[in-house]
Amino acid sequence: MTTARRSNKITSRPLTARTLVSELKKEPSELKKKMLLLGYITDRLERKSQSVYLVGGQAVETYTAGQFTTGDIDITTTDQEATEEILALLGFKREGMVWINEAISVAVHIVDMVPKRVEKVRTIHVRNYAVRVVGVEELIIDRLAAAKFWKSQRDAEQAKALLSGFSKSIDVKYLRRRAKEEKVDDVLPK
Repeated sequence: MTTARRSNKITSRPLTARTLVSELKKEPSELKKKMLLLGYITDRLERKSQSVYLVGGQAVETYTAGQFTTGDIDITTTDQEATEEILALLGFKREGMVWINEAISVAVHIVDMVPKRVEKVRTIHVRNYAVRVVGVEELIIDRLAAAKFWKSQRDAEQAKALLSGFSKSIDVKYLRRRAKEEKVDDVLPK
């Protein structure tokens, strides 16, 4: 990170898009690369009083520290147009529903324009950035729904891993209520 000295204070200057892409190209950890990218996007959107949230498979990968991997980054945002402008500034090109940056080998999918549930969001810090990740409880419900209604064994395994890994920090009352609302309470392990 570049710093500027003013009198006896040191202040951080935000990374430029070019500098960020250069750093992402060198980053050996795929997970850290994705989190830095999301942190940058989050920072830029917050300057406009907007938000972005990590959801889907990348959220599962993040919470399980890579136990389950995914091919793209699923996000939801309060301002799709501004998010797309940031992606374009970073060299992403839209291909159908996905934004791809071949130079850093990353694909981003904006799955919804407005986040549906944010009350259980968790924040992950990477460098000077904060990344908001959909709550574990909501991911578990999402994975259980896919397992039940789409007969997805992989989603069932992800739900089980999230339940096990976060058993001490999950809001069980909330989880049970959401499971009932989404009609997956019958597949929620007791």
